[in-house]
Amino acid sequence: MKDSIKEFVWKFIDAEISIKKGLARRIINVRSLAKHILSTQKLSASLDAVISAIRRYSEDINKKEETYSVHNVLKQAKVAIRTKMSSLLLKRTDFVKTKLGRPDKLMDFQDHDIIRVLEGSNALTIVIDQKNLDKVKAAFPKDIILEENKKVGMIEIGYPRILKKIPGVFSIIYNELAENGISIIDALISSNEHILIVEEDKLLKAFDLIYNLCKS
Repeated sequence: MKDSIKEFVWKFIDAEISIKKGLARRIINVRSLAKHILSTQKLSASLDAVISAIRRYSEDINKKEETYSVHNVLKQAKVAIRTKMSSLLLKRTDFVKTKLGRPDKLMDFQDHDIIRVLEGSNALTIVIDQKNLDKVKAAFPKDIILEENKKVGMIEIGYPRILKKIPGVFSIIYNELAENGISIIDALISSNEHILIVEEDKLLKAFDLIYNLCKS
């Protein structure tokens, strides 16, 4: 019986575009609408049952609109991939920050070398080209180096400016990777740029998943 009431109410709302838009904008009183449906459609149902059906319809509209907005942002995103990278996890000390303040001393930018710094409250992660790993390690005392990973990959995602107004974009990406058994080692969000660090052997799969999200 509940399913038939829900189906009737949903079909009624689908046919009334102005009511549908009003529910999406949350400017319609649900109880008043339920009374209107009961009185005009001669529906044999309780007021609470009709209210419940309308609320479920409203929730469905909002989910669809939110999903559309998220995927609209992803469609405008640009995705790039960086292979043959390494990472160093360092203690966050004044010495480390001073060194990182002069990245030109750590590598040769003329060769288009890459360095990304992901800063936390107690530690810093440096992501660099594999060829520069030993050189960068040598710049820091061993007791400052907490961890190293010689084989990682980096995915860089550039979003449109509307990103800041659309919730749920990052969760879509994280859930997609998690469902496919891919862990994110490190991540950085800066304005409209999103950097993800994953194991090198998972990099291409992660890229394909994100790329497919962005083109679907």
